[in-house]
Amino acid sequence: MNFREWAGRKSQPVLALNLVLGLFAGSLSVPLLPADSWAQSVAAFDSASFQAALRFTLYVEGGYSNHSADLGGKTYRGILQTEYDGYRAGKGLPAQDVRRMDNSELWEIYYSYWHASRAESMSPILGVAMFDTAVNFGRSGAVRFLQQALGVPVTGSFNSETLDALQSQNQEEIAKRMIENRIQYRYKRVRESASQQVFLQGWLNRDYSLWSYLQWYQQQSR
Repeated sequence: MNFREWAGRKSQPVLALNLVLGLFAGSLSVPLLPADSWAQSVAAFDSASFQAALRFTLYVEGGYSNHSADLGGKTYRGILQTEYDGYRAGKGLPAQDVRRMDNSELWEIYYSYWHASRAESMSPILGVAMFDTAVNFGRSGAVRFLQQALGVPVTGSFNSETLDALQSQNQEEIAKRMIENRIQYRYKRVRESASQQVFLQGWLNRDYSLWSYLQWYQQQSR
């Protein structure tokens, strides 16, 4: 079943409701703003869209994982150990297990995804999709999915052609095409490496849930 077939199914509202209920329950334990000076400086240019994006991504990422077939290795709340090591080194801090990452560090790392993917300059719907794609596929990977959805040359970096196409097209449709392309890529990944089959259902659940969440979020924002 492809994305467009799935999107028209009557089960979609049920999935959306389950996701929204899960996000609401999960949000009770997810601090939206850590109580420190860094958070206060970010709050001035923070947005409801970023908070919505972060809430979804933290929900689907879950806690700690270190699956032997996962090429990313140790991961906590969506942050790779290698990425956390780089973040700590950049601040002149000693390396430590990613499971010891505090909320301020988590927010700062994730805000870098939001800013680098230029999600803040997009419509809320596309911004949330862009952010989650950047977390899941890397910053350059998110741009590639965006360019593919826009129908422009795929380079992995923003350029004038990408920006012009972004401004001239319906951003809700762009988000939908990005998610569809993500689903197609999942199957391609499994065909290329059978060891990744174990992750397929979880990947698909993330993609399907993202579209349900975007529809719900759009309705709440009106």
